[in-house]
Amino acid sequence: SSRLPPPSGEYGGGAAGPGGGLPYSMEAWLEEGEDCLVERIRNKFVTGDWGADGEDGEKEVFDKFEDLEAGERYGPNGEVIEDSDDEDGEGTEGMTDAELRDLNAKRKASKKSEFDDEYDDSKKGNVGKAGDEQAEGEYVEALKREKEARMRRNRDEFGVDGESGRIRYEGFRQGMYCRVRIDGVPAEFIESFDPRMPLVIGGLTPQETERGLIRCRFKKHRWHKKILKCNDPLVFSIGWRRFQSIPVFSTEDDNGRYRYLKYTPEHMHCQAVFYGPQVPPNTGVLAIQRLSGNIPGFRISATGVVLELDASAKVVKKLKLVGQPTKIFKNTAFVTGMFNSELEVSRFEGASIRTVSGIRGQVKKSIREGQPGSFRATFEDKILMSDIIFCRTWVPVEIKNYYNPVTSLLSKSGVDGWRAMKPKAQLHVETQTPIEVNPDSIYKPIERKERTFNKLYVPKSVEANLPFASKRKEDKKRKKKSYVSKRAVVMDATEKKKYTFMQAVNTIKNEKKAKRKEKNAERRAARDKEQAKQDEKLDAARKARKRQHHRTEGKLEAAKERKRLR
Repeated sequence: SSRLPPPSGEYGGGAAGPGGGLPYSMEAWLEEGEDCLVERIRNKFVTGDWGADGEDGEKEVFDKFEDLEAGERYGPNGEVIEDSDDEDGEGTEGMTDAELRDLNAKRKASKKSEFDDEYDDSKKGNVGKAGDEQAEGEYVEALKREKEARMRRNRDEFGVDGESGRIRYEGFRQGMYCRVRIDGVPAEFIESFDPRMPLVIGGLTPQETERGLIRCRFKKHRWHKKILKCNDPLVFSIGWRRFQSIPVFSTEDDNGRYRYLKYTPEHMHCQAVFYGPQVPPNTGVLAIQRLSGNIPGFRISATGVVLELDASAKVVKKLKLVGQPTKIFKNTAFVTGMFNSELEVSRFEGASIRTVSGIRGQVKKSIREGQPGSFRATFEDKILMSDIIFCRTWVPVEIKNYYNPVTSLLSKSGVDGWRAMKPKAQLHVETQTPIEVNPDSIYKPIERKERTFNKLYVPKSVEANLPFASKRKEDKKRKKKSYVSKRAVVMDATEKKKYTFMQAVNTIKNEKKAKRKEKNAERRAARDKEQAKQDEKLDAARKARKRQHHRTEGKLEAAKERKRLR
């Protein structure tokens, strides 16, 4: 039971209580000791119990701390703690003061670097969020500190060997000067070497030294003026190489067939197959017609990307074989002119053929009568002697294995000293040779005999049983005029008045129409005159703008030419 102060008639030495209640005695509050009243209520005014551990409440409580200057650690009661798990794996016993100072400096530097790393990581994460100049500056400083730390680690790692040891392990870094030995260099390269022109050195994998057919997705450049023709040589720039080859263009049909194209599409991709060194798929392709610098206009002809490498290409070309029937027996006919021998007919047995009118058929067997290559064919319906029969076939297109590397560095004149294959059109222009004309390729006027069909004859017995709407109604041409056209029309007085009135109305209408037409002509002439004035002003402004544009282009071309000739 708790001991309460005894009641008395006095409060604090005989004074009355402030609230007018019972007086109290102060003797119990002045007592001292562990069991006194003040000690019992001390824990009521703090969080926790000072005497919970059985220790004295007046005793100070401390945590462990470390003296960074002396490098010693102390416990809660001030005792020195021996660090058995040292960072360097060595104890501090037996060390001199200088050694201890060095050890403590290393520990201090390591703790500072850990703090800097944590600080830099936090700043890197805040650059994208803040985006202000201060955060950017802090990020740059963090990168500088990382670079300095990396350089310091490299110096510590390669301290004895220096830069030579680092190059031996890492190789040559970016921005370093190195000496390269190249074997098998032609003598022309040394003779025509220009030290003012930078030389780019690259490496090739072993499989890139082999050659084969390259199939790529190809598209004419939108700024190139003309479309590209098949089998015209082009200079390709792929990876480290520049070489000239002959491409064959094709397009992929729905059934997977690569159909031959004579020209590249205007605004679409196509397939291109050419012979050259093998390169990995998804490699960019750049095509140029001529490398000389005196070509006006845009020089890049086409761009593309490599799709696959193959030893052979499956590009096919459409070929139509045409023949004419010689004899017709219901749905069977003898056809000649399509093949040249019985061997060819046997090769095409079972092939589908068709007439121009759309009747389908099939090649059966060759026949001995007639010219060589004649055969028997069957059709879905009876054909006519005037029908043209054709067989649609596909023949493979040969890809020319032409590879001419650009050896501009082996000539003192550069690209002009390299000899390349020229397109046929360029040879015609340079040699002034007229274009060969094949008479069979000239379009000729089509002359077809007008076919006359017999009149439809219907027997009178059949026509008699037909309804009136289906019967023939042919009026014979009259040799003499009929009575209606020859009779005279006599009008009475009332009809004459009506006729005269209608003539007057028509005359007024015609006069109004003539006046309206004349006014419209005048209005149109005035509008055309005004439009001519506006067109004249626009043409003058357009000519001035075009003249200024050509003057600017000429100055730029002259500046480029001067720069090239320096």
